[in-house]
Amino acid sequence: MGRDLLPLSADLPADLLAEIESARDTLAAAKAGSTQKAYASDWQRFCDFCDARNVEALPAHPDIVALFAHVEAEARIAPVTIGRRVAAINHHHKEAGLASPMARDAAGVIAQMMAGVRRKYARKKDQKAPAAADVLTAMLATITNAGLRAKRDRAILAVGMAGAFRRSEIAGMQLPDLEFEIAGVRISIPRSKGDQEAEGQEIAIPEGRHIRPVSLLNDWLEAADLIGLDPAIGKPRTGPVFRRLTRGDVLTADPITDKTVARLVKACASAAGLDPALFSGHSLRAGFLTEAAAKRANLFKMKDHSRHKSLDTVAGYVRDAALFDDHAGEEFL
Repeated sequence: MGRDLLPLSADLPADLLAEIESARDTLAAAKAGSTQKAYASDWQRFCDFCDARNVEALPAHPDIVALFAHVEAEARIAPVTIGRRVAAINHHHKEAGLASPMARDAAGVIAQMMAGVRRKYARKKDQKAPAAADVLTAMLATITNAGLRAKRDRAILAVGMAGAFRRSEIAGMQLPDLEFEIAGVRISIPRSKGDQEAEGQEIAIPEGRHIRPVSLLNDWLEAADLIGLDPAIGKPRTGPVFRRLTRGDVLTADPITDKTVARLVKACASAAGLDPALFSGHSLRAGFLTEAAAKRANLFKMKDHSRHKSLDTVAGYVRDAALFDDHAGEEFL
């Protein structure tokens, strides 16, 4: 629900009305669908807060927004989530054609409250353990049978780590996105979390000598009969790369979900004798960066491969890997 690009009126020509309606759709696409849903939920939460205290939500007084941030922090809501909720409040005011509480906050009480929230209620990042090469190898070794599910699961783990993919990228991977060549496979990511404008990114995965992700991917595609032309139409096959299987291991046309990836990582970690609580779908992505940092890979190459917008996150893996190198106390401790 947003403010109209232009006021719609029955007096306007039909072709102009159609153009305005189309423009409103484009305007709505400025924020990702997930952001729009989060903003809607955040705004409703703020409205409930205001209703319970018999104060106006629209327009909201800056002091009320600051109080809201404090109450949320006291309820142990993460500071980053509170920041998003304040952004949602400002967004809804702008959508209604009103100045946002931040814009009317001459005393800067909202900014000061948010600084206090971040300082007082800061949380340590709940970082999951990385599935680096040795861990991933142990996980793969737990998948011992030769059935269709085993081939799929091995390919998910190996390709997920080799491409430093997010679990949503693994689940959303499509057959036309794969381009095999002698050196390995190129995988196109049309859109991802770090590429909201859908410029697209291409990831190169080499055949490798140890984990051999391309071979494991080919094993799955061949077993699932997803290689070559579709005999029904005589054209290359389309649809998801990694597909849901029935309990009887029968292939379906439906893609796996990102939860499938997370469950698989945890199950294989447990089977390998590791604590599954320490692992998640992100462990595959973190595993690549951890291993690359340990092998002193080029920082910029790592950033390109992981599609991080900033070097800071990638540099963190390198700093961690080199923590004991040339230690300042090595000569006297």
